[in-house]
Amino acid sequence: MKYLLLIFIITFAYLPINAQEYIFGIKGGINNNTIGSLYQRPYNNQPGINHQPNKEIGYQIGAYFGVEFGSFFLSPEINYVTLNNNYELPLRKASWSSSKVEIPLLLGFKIVKPLIVYVGPNFNFSRETILEGVQVTSFSDGGPDLVRTTVSFNIGVMYRYKRFGVDLRLEKGSKATQEELLDIIYSSYGTNLADLRSYTPDMIKLSVFIDIFRTDGSSFMDLFKGKDNCGCPY
Repeated sequence: MKYLLLIFIITFAYLPINAQEYIFGIKGGINNNTIGSLYQRPYNNQPGINHQPNKEIGYQIGAYFGVEFGSFFLSPEINYVTLNNNYELPLRKASWSSSKVEIPLLLGFKIVKPLIVYVGPNFNFSRETILEGVQVTSFSDGGPDLVRTTVSFNIGVMYRYKRFGVDLRLEKGSKATQEELLDIIYSSYGTNLADLRSYTPDMIKLSVFIDIFRTDGSSFMDLFKGKDNCGCPY
């Protein structure tokens, strides 16, 4: 991953010199993500139960800056992403929620005029992850205690029509989480001690986007000219 990041940094620094077009836009959409199963340890004559997570829809909103040169494009983004899941425990549902700010760096190629495929690293800065019912006791310090800063990898395809588009993306985690013991309020959820199994975070994202500014690449300052001179596709 370090070598891949170095390649992308060098590419981002060099290729915009020959850029044909600059783009700035906004985007938004939905997603769902993968988390680990929750193993409920035997307690009060109850057998152990392995609870599989239920996926819920999260959302994302962000902005991007693109540089096009021939059939290729480079695009850094900044997005705010929410992640939602739940476990159906014996007495009630326990919701899992988190959010993150991510900075993807994408390199794409136009395979045919409206379709673009792309890859690139994704730098994640996560907030606290909350699982309802988890408490701090002598067995557990709360949690889930997940790493806040991670790197993942994106692969995706987008369809463009003039200044509008649709983006379908798979985000693959680069490292598995560590298994963790959680202490859950038994009287409310019917679960006492439970092991959050190790997992590799994955996410599927679907978003729509619109180019707010677009130039022909002759000068970056074209972004700030009037409508008749900016090269905008509208």
